[in-house]
Amino acid sequence: MVIIGALVYFYVRPQQPALDVQNIYDVTEVGQTFLVNVSVSNVKSLSQWSLDLTWNPEIIRLTTGDPNFTIPAMEPRQPVGLFEGPFLKSSGQTFFIVNFADNEQGETVLGAITATASEVGATGSGVLLTMNFTVLKAGTTAIEMNIPFPALTNQSVLMNIQGEVISHTETNRLVTEKGPPPIWASVDFQYSLIGGEVVVMLSASGIVYWRTHPRPPKSARRRAELQPVIDAEDQVDSD
Repeated sequence: MVIIGALVYFYVRPQQPALDVQNIYDVTEVGQTFLVNVSVSNVKSLSQWSLDLTWNPEIIRLTTGDPNFTIPAMEPRQPVGLFEGPFLKSSGQTFFIVNFADNEQGETVLGAITATASEVGATGSGVLLTMNFTVLKAGTTAIEMNIPFPALTNQSVLMNIQGEVISHTETNRLVTEKGPPPIWASVDFQYSLIGGEVVVMLSASGIVYWRTHPRPPKSARRRAELQPVIDAEDQVDSD
């Protein structure tokens, strides 16, 4: 039972909502274009989101990439490669707003909101935003999530249909000319190792307890079960 409980705790327990920027590796050629996704996971009844994203403008630049993959930014008014992902739109029509996209500073502030108050919101996991970048020079830059509205919350904004801020974790990632790290260095793999170590330790503890508290032989157990009957018969005989 202890082992089953540990497995349930590590692998079945509810997960906290999270925002995650996609890692991009092997970006080595000047002029190369690529897409970066920002995804949400384990969220319930999401009705709107807002992000403030920054990057090194000497390394990468927001570009249109494909004429069909563009929207006009509000300030400055030039096409930029920003596209709302399918997750929030899965709950109904949305308004996608780019407040600004500044390639000189390497920053964009943008968000999306469900179009009507009657929507139930989006639940689960999926892509909120896709960005089209072009490489200016080989190197490494983080794509970081900042605070778009400090008066509202101290992180990126996720809100449910009741207008409540959804607390979540955030993970910034890298665009880099380097290759992906070995599997043993990944966070997911390390968490799996931790979970496995706990299960092994609990299993070992169970074995130690079993060895130090052996179950009595079947004959002895049967004798213990019959002892109250034997005692009662002996009492009748003595009477």
